[in-house]
Amino acid sequence: MQTIWVLMGTTGLIEAPFQLVKSHRRHERRGRPAVVPVELDIETFYKAYKAAEPRQVASEEQGVFWEPRHFRTNVMRYLYAEAHRFAQIKVPVLLLGERGTGKTTIARWIRSSSPFRQQALDQEWPAIACGQYTSETLRSELFGYVRGAFTGAYEDTEGLLAKANGDTLFLDEIGDLSADNQRRLIKALEEKTYYPIGETKPQKSDFRLLAATNLESDELHKRLDPDFFDRISHLTLRLPPLREIADELDWLWLSVYQTAIPRAGVSERRAQFAQQHHAHIVVKLKQHPLPGNMRDLFRVAYRILAVRNDTYEPFSPQDAVAYGLEALSGFATPSSEGNISRSVARAFADNAPLNAIVEEERLETKAVERTFRQYIAEEIRRIAKDTGKSVEQLCDQSDRTLRSWRSPKDRKISSD
Repeated sequence: MQTIWVLMGTTGLIEAPFQLVKSHRRHERRGRPAVVPVELDIETFYKAYKAAEPRQVASEEQGVFWEPRHFRTNVMRYLYAEAHRFAQIKVPVLLLGERGTGKTTIARWIRSSSPFRQQALDQEWPAIACGQYTSETLRSELFGYVRGAFTGAYEDTEGLLAKANGDTLFLDEIGDLSADNQRRLIKALEEKTYYPIGETKPQKSDFRLLAATNLESDELHKRLDPDFFDRISHLTLRLPPLREIADELDWLWLSVYQTAIPRAGVSERRAQFAQQHHAHIVVKLKQHPLPGNMRDLFRVAYRILAVRNDTYEPFSPQDAVAYGLEALSGFATPSSEGNISRSVARAFADNAPLNAIVEEERLETKAVERTFRQYIAEEIRRIAKDTGKSVEQLCDQSDRTLRSWRSPKDRKISSD
């Protein structure tokens, strides 16, 4: 058993902080201390992943390890299988997804799974959020500059392309990249050469590019030059929002909560509460659209930790959970029946049982039906307006009936 604990600690399967030690019996000491540290340098994927921190790109969800063995949905299993395949070749990968879906996390996972990684760069591998810089400042960050290239350039400074030679470069918020810098990156991708600002001789960098954006496809195509977009999107991964993979919330919430405890700097003893409270939180999360995705989970976690660690007036576990879930109220739909309807629709789409919904609270079927009819009415009338078609061409109800459906409470359900 001692050997197992040592292996778990040295391979990274036990979360820090901890210290592995070995004790010597009195007759074994021979002048040595009674207790000495145990250190074995065993390189594993998990340790490499945990050690790899992207330079200048930080996100709260990075601390959560998306381990494929935890996955409960085919969507996530397929996504990470694709990511592992893409990681093996030196071709750009474009990561698409809403804010908070873990684009930085999967970029880190791809790099750690690939041969395009220099261990010496793990603590700060080349990455940057394009939206944080002006066009010229970003150019100097990416390509570097020589002494005297501009006011303040007092010495030669290498950019991220130089650091990424033989490694991976991650560009977050790729939609904020200027047209000029897009053209410069095309050359760097195609020819593996670039020019630092003020330099007349080309420099070489053999890097692999990962790019990410939370922009919709139409907006991304408006911002990016077609030639540049073609070169960065040969391989594309779409990260689903949490509302599309609600079954992952069973393990994901617990992982987020455990990650939030040391980040909040609070007592782990006070942070703990019964499994039934965690189960209640997961049910509520599954009923919510979670527009902030992982960030919404952290909001809930931090509110719970705040009141559980309030030394003046600590909340009971039940009250702390209710207080934590209030973090979602600002993003929720106007009525609780709208949330329940979304949960029913999600279960229907996944052919999943309704146990988690009906066991939590009584299901008002007429309210769910009202919400569905309201949604159908608003969408059909919108499409009719956008396309110039009549409502009757698009569905089997009249415009008058759809208007009556739009008010979910004040009118009776009617049909022609």
